[in-house]
Amino acid sequence: MLSKGGKLPRILGIDPGIRRTGYGVVDAEGSRFELVEGGIVRPPVDAPLSERLLCIGEEISELIERRRPDCCALENVYYHKNPKSMLTLGQAQAAAILAAAQHALPVSLYSPSEVKQALTGGGRAGKQQVRYMVERILGQKISEGKALDDLSDALAVAICHAGRQSGAAALGAQR
Repeated sequence: MLSKGGKLPRILGIDPGIRRTGYGVVDAEGSRFELVEGGIVRPPVDAPLSERLLCIGEEISELIERRRPDCCALENVYYHKNPKSMLTLGQAQAAAILAAAQHALPVSLYSPSEVKQALTGGGRAGKQQVRYMVERILGQKISEGKALDDLSDALAVAICHAGRQSGAAALGAQR
């Protein structure tokens, strides 16, 4: 599974949110992963929605320019009890997708249960189980204060995508 130019594929994983958008960039080769960069985009809490979305898009765009991923994978917006919250999450997701599209990156979306299934073997795994598996797969502890789950989820999305892509490539090779 090599990217253009014969180097390891570099995947940008994103866990979108209007308060905190987690991101993780990993290089992947089979079942081996190397953390390139991970962090949190924190738009100003008191800023209008449009400025917060702009902040998300600009910071993701800067990250793409700096780290040059080959593709982008996002956690998809899922059903939420509060329709307004779901809409806002969708807007944050759209800001990240637009940044990826501006850099001609292919974008894949994964539901939270798909990501959990890929990492833990169960679609209902808790945040701590997912974080534990991300740390085991990457071979290092993850720390980002209160935003630990956002960062861990973003890395989990990137790892999930790598697994899905290598599985699809293996199926294609068998045909």
